[in-house]
Amino acid sequence: MFKKLLPIFLFFTSCQTSPLDQYQQLVKKEANGKKANDLFLNISFGMPSKDFYLHCWNMNKKGLFADGANNTSVLYKVPDSLMKHPTDMYFYPEFNRGKVSGMWVRFQYAGWAPWNKALASDSLLPDVVQLYQRWYPGGNSFLKIEDQAKGTLYVKVDGNRRIIIGKYDDVQVKVDYTDLSVQPQKAI
Repeated sequence: MFKKLLPIFLFFTSCQTSPLDQYQQLVKKEANGKKANDLFLNISFGMPSKDFYLHCWNMNKKGLFADGANNTSVLYKVPDSLMKHPTDMYFYPEFNRGKVSGMWVRFQYAGWAPWNKALASDSLLPDVVQLYQRWYPGGNSFLKIEDQAKGTLYVKVDGNRRIIIGKYDDVQVKVDYTDLSVQPQKAI
């Protein structure tokens, strides 16, 4: 009986792929030259650094952007209608040859305090994932990957654009954008 069931068992277990395997297959499939350069708020991969700074300056004059903590990032107050609680979004790009090739983003509920567990990153993470599902409705879905060192990650790859969402610490959720056509070897 066991000898008859073994091939069936092996067939079904070989058909199951882990989320990490799905991610690797997706990266290979999407590496077909298709471009997905749009990031958010009219910022995109390939944007020259001069244009990025000018755009931020203009958005600042309109009251939409402000200086982030210690002037090391850009602050955007996410509209209250998009999140469960008032949320701050801090971001800053990586440049390669003077053009945006990556972006780090940190989200934080504005009212966070150590005693307010409802505003910790455990609550914020699903809120950010829902926001990103609204911001990026097309293309591939977010894959949920469990990583022993980094915890739960949500990864989306569309063409050259990879987005990774995960907890940064007890306060913040981190989102990393990578242009895989410029930085193909950058690990999760």
